[in-house]
Amino acid sequence: MDMLQLQLNSDLAEGAREIIRTLEQFGYQAYMVGGCVRDTILGRPIHDIDIATSAEPDQVCDVFDRVIPTGLQHGTVTVVTKYGTYEVTTFRREGGYVDNRRPASVEFITDVTEDLRRRDFTMNAMAVDANGFVLDPFAGQVDLLACRIRTVGDAEERFSEDALRMLRALRFASVLQMRIAKGTWRALMKLRAELAPVAMERVREELWKLTAGPDPARGWAFVVRSGILAYAKEPLLYIAHPWSARWQSALAAIGQMETPELRFALFALVHGASAEEAQAVCLALRLSGAQQDGILPVLRAHAQLAAAAQALSAAAAAQSAVSAGEAALRRAFAQAVLAYGETAVRGALACRQAMLGVSLGEQPAAAQQAHEQPQAADELQQAQAAYAQPQAADELQRAYAQPEAGCTLLRMAPQWLKDMPVRQLSDLAIKGRDILATSEHPAGPWVRVSLERVWLEVAIGALPNERDALMNEVMKGEDTV
Repeated sequence: MDMLQLQLNSDLAEGAREIIRTLEQFGYQAYMVGGCVRDTILGRPIHDIDIATSAEPDQVCDVFDRVIPTGLQHGTVTVVTKYGTYEVTTFRREGGYVDNRRPASVEFITDVTEDLRRRDFTMNAMAVDANGFVLDPFAGQVDLLACRIRTVGDAEERFSEDALRMLRALRFASVLQMRIAKGTWRALMKLRAELAPVAMERVREELWKLTAGPDPARGWAFVVRSGILAYAKEPLLYIAHPWSARWQSALAAIGQMETPELRFALFALVHGASAEEAQAVCLALRLSGAQQDGILPVLRAHAQLAAAAQALSAAAAAQSAVSAGEAALRRAFAQAVLAYGETAVRGALACRQAMLGVSLGEQPAAAQQAHEQPQAADELQQAQAAYAQPQAADELQRAYAQPEAGCTLLRMAPQWLKDMPVRQLSDLAIKGRDILATSEHPAGPWVRVSLERVWLEVAIGALPNERDALMNEVMKGEDTV
């Protein structure tokens, strides 16, 4: 391919060019490398720029005034400019790898092509000089035009050096909506067990980016079809399960979930996992407290709502008072809002709606789009189009399709939320101190119990949110304290 000249027009790019030209003035080579080149060619925004140079770390430190020695053992320093910070790394050759992840030794070299040769995929093995001309010794542009992920050189060798590259391939296939070259896939399938020593934090990083991306169904189809998560350092339970109708249903619905947290919650629900099992997966992946807070309350709220919906269904089947059943369902709904928060309840309803849609055959448009793959009909082709034809999964999804069990809740919940004058205890017209001021009982857990009891009556519209009415209701229950 003819040499491409890229126009990187941003303050970030201008700062990189200044660094490159300064290094060149001192007789060194320097280039912008890696993801910034790939994303510029793809027309994607760039948020950071890495620079590779023939200058060794101490030489880079001599050239620039503001330098942070962030990774001297690997040849990396951070240069601080008015445009931002830039990692500047010496051209290097890596000798041997330990734990299928880290190079055992690093040799500084002066050949940029040899430096690019050690990188993972051809699309990441390109460099750009200060004038925007692209150095592309491994045909990365060809693979980008073909929407193909291919390793630099021998795929087995690349994955043996760093097993995390296998998950990176799957993540790139999802985020960039690309295919995986057959030889790269075969090497992944052969070497997937080498993921075992890789730290769970690194596994989490790749899976989270994949799940948060624009086409998570595509990425997870690769993940599940590959079976790679069965070889993770710690058990990942249901998300490591092999391909099944449940996975088809999950991937058909995942695009309807707005956040990665809700997408992980959906996986647990479709597989029938409990909140405790989901928490075990969260801990294995080293998810943060905030990430877990976006997943686990959704599952607990869903369990509470599902139990109430099943009770309503049983009441209808027994031809008992359906109106009483609906009142009990509304009360359970309000209790879920109080216990887990409005956001978690909305998330639970969104998951339930998506699962019901899949059961009834209402497949989202994203799940209906087949990605044609001009390759042999093998496991790779199945993975690359796995989510194109989702099916209703099993008894779990069919249960949600029951009008009594699911539709009443989904139909009424928006109005119930709209009509709720209180969403949390602090919205009540009285506080715990008001109760204690008129009671002979000492402070204790009973105060919160009283507040929750009257809050629930207000939430379902049985009691006005007025101080006198609330205090009268509290006093009625004091005899039980």
